[in-house]
Amino acid sequence: MSKCSATDFNNQSAYDKFMDGGLGYGSICFPAALPKFLIMIIFPPLSVFLEQYKLGFPRIDKIILNFVLTACFYFPGLLHALTVIDCSSITSSTNNTQAHCDS
Repeated sequence: MSKCSATDFNNQSAYDKFMDGGLGYGSICFPAALPKFLIMIIFPPLSVFLEQYKLGFPRIDKIILNFVLTACFYFPGLLHALTVIDCSSITSSTNNTQAHCDS
């Protein structure tokens, strides 16, 4: 388990306190990927768009496919967004899985 870094919460906004921890008593440690996964649950196409934006839009077809899948009762789009985000986090750490995730 990793610890949250020490932060001076007296000079931060409520948004920064929520994102960095520190609501209520003491500090609360949120995972760095929490906002990304909350966006994915609320609106999967936005999370795919943000991932592709971060990568420089190499695969716009993934965004379009996710819109279509989300229009088909939400869950197919959610599963697709989960695989797109999972593959992009894997490929950013290692280049060996690139062939598996690009299909």
